[in-house]
Amino acid sequence: MTRLTIAMDERLAEAVKAAAGDNVSAWMSRLARQEIVRQAVAAEVAHDQRDPAWRGRVAEHTREIDAPA
Repeated sequence: MTRLTIAMDERLAEAVKAAAGDNVSAWMSRLARQEIVRQAVAAEVAHDQRDPAWRGRVAEHTREIDAPA
């Protein structure tokens, strides 16, 4: 587990505390995970748009890896 310190202005800190209730750490952690997933999905979509054949190659490679030996 990693400990992070986040600096923010007082108005934003108060809004976070109000939204998070008793567990600011869990609320911020969930928010960070959601943003990481959002950015990963956006990057994958952008890659698919640049190279539509990529999805098929990934699926084919995955089947090769998952195939019984």
